[in-house]
Amino acid sequence: MRIERVVIIGAGPAGLAAAGQLKLYGIQPLVYECDEPGGLLLNACSVVNYPGVPEGISGSELIRLFGLPARLLFSEVTGICRKEKLYLIHSGNGALCSRSVIIASGTVPLKIAIPGVAGDRIHYEVKKLASSSGGSAAVIGGGDAALDYAMSLSCGYTVSVYARGDFSKVVPHLLEKVRKISRVTLHPGSLPRDSFTEDIFIAAVGRTARVDFISEKLLSSPPADGSFHMCGDCRNGIYRQTAIAVGNGVEAAIRTAGYLKKVETGK
Repeated sequence: MRIERVVIIGAGPAGLAAAGQLKLYGIQPLVYECDEPGGLLLNACSVVNYPGVPEGISGSELIRLFGLPARLLFSEVTGICRKEKLYLIHSGNGALCSRSVIIASGTVPLKIAIPGVAGDRIHYEVKKLASSSGGSAAVIGGGDAALDYAMSLSCGYTVSVYARGDFSKVVPHLLEKVRKISRVTLHPGSLPRDSFTEDIFIAAVGRTARVDFISEKLLSSPPADGSFHMCGDCRNGIYRQTAIAVGNGVEAAIRTAGYLKKVETGK
């Protein structure tokens, strides 16, 4: 079984930042991605709090600036555990070992039931919907993600955003922008609701870390020797911001490079 020096799981902002930083050390990590590079950033209509783009930039445009790692494998990692000083990684592409691992696996959405709507008609991301046009869309949720989704969809749909609360937890800058879009209508305090009449349905009611593939022992007692790092949305809870994820990725890469130097050269 071949042994990698570094494996990165996830090619969102954190994983791509880690790969880019490792390249500066002359290290070419193997990066796993189960969907497409960019992660949730591909859903973002406008990123306005990323350094260097004060006027805002779409998530898809921003991720193109990151560039792709030389060794990108499109396969889902299904399991990872540590065997002595190596990590055993299972994926749809087979199994391999690595001296170090950076987990940047992101999150998965919390699923909901919508009255009168079949589960397979409920979407949890908008990256494949935003380019469509015609009809109406219902966004369920009262947070930043829900309003950003509404902005993305408003180019092709009339959008209604339904929330339990009053949108008071939304970043004021985002709320102000959405209120100026004529094709978006906010419905505070409108949930629960008995029925919906829209054509498509998007839920944005929260997400949880995607860590189900990590062994319980590794997750509860991660090694402190610098060989294992979690970064980005899978570790940041409510602080899911691109700039934070990038910082996590860069730090993880620096620490990983230090670990490899130590074990490979003894210095």
